[in-house]
Order: sequence, then C-alpha cells, then structure tokens
Amino acid sequence: MSITAGSCFQYLRDHLFNGIHDPENDALFFAMYTTQADIDPRTADLQSALTDELVGSGYPAGGYALTQTVIYTPGGDDRPVMDFDDIVIPNATWGITNSAAQGAVIYNTEAGPQNDKIMWILNFGSPVAVNNGTVTIKFPDASNPALAIVRSTG
Repeated sequence: MSITAGSCFQYLRDHLFNGIHDPENDALFFAMYTTQADIDPRTADLQSALTDELVGSGYPAGGYALTQTVIYTPGGDDRPVMDFDDIVIPNATWGITNSAAQGAVIYNTEAGPQNDKIMWILNFGSPVAVNNGTVTIKFPDASNPALAIVRSTG
C-alpha cells in the first residue's frame, strides 16, 4: 500500500476557485493513516471513504483540528502558502503492536458542500511509531515558501 503526497487538485482547485473551501474560516482537520493505507490524490475525495486510519493511545478518530490557519503570500512571483499551529500529542502510543503512521490528510469538516472533502495528502517519508512519548506535527514557517507544507506551485 502507499500514500501519495499531493493536493487533490482535480477537486481542490475547482473547490477553491468556486468558493466551496474557505481555508481561513472552515474547520480543517489533520487525520493520520497507517502503512496499510492506500491514498492517492488522483482518486481521493472524501475522508470518510478512506481506510486504515491510525489507531492508538492519544490519537482521536478523525484526527486533530487544525488551528491558526494563515494564508501568506510573500509577494513577487511567489505563490500563496498556508500555515497551521503545530500539533503536539502527549502520551502517544502507536505502531508498537499495530501499524505505524505513514501519512495524513488535511480535510474540511465544515457543514455544506465542502464537508468531508480531502484537501491535501501528506506522506511522512517513513513510518512513525511511538511508545508513550510526545509526537509533534511541525508545520514549517510559511513565510519561507520553500519550506511550507501546503503551497501552490502554479
């Protein structure tokens, strides 16, 4: 199985241009998936249709609410980027007796046509397991577009 990182462009671009998603005001969530998940941005649409969401101590079903969504446009030819507050998960345990976390999706939970729509898919690069430790999902500073987790390339 694999998690292919990227934007769900076939949906996301149209949704952003048509005002379906409002990233600065909608309720966005960060849900993690195991090494067994098979998620591809060309076919993924609804978060509820995905299988193999992470299960473990400290991880709630459906993931974590993203806070402090900031859209930053550095200027010049740079494209807009988004930033969120880091997620800190204390006393976490997963991937020890079950599958480790391999990636995540950012999806919208706001009521309306955007509800449950996947916006971005992230692959962690390698599986993440933890045994009663603290996990931090660190979103790089969006003021440097080269480091931003969510950025537009065109």
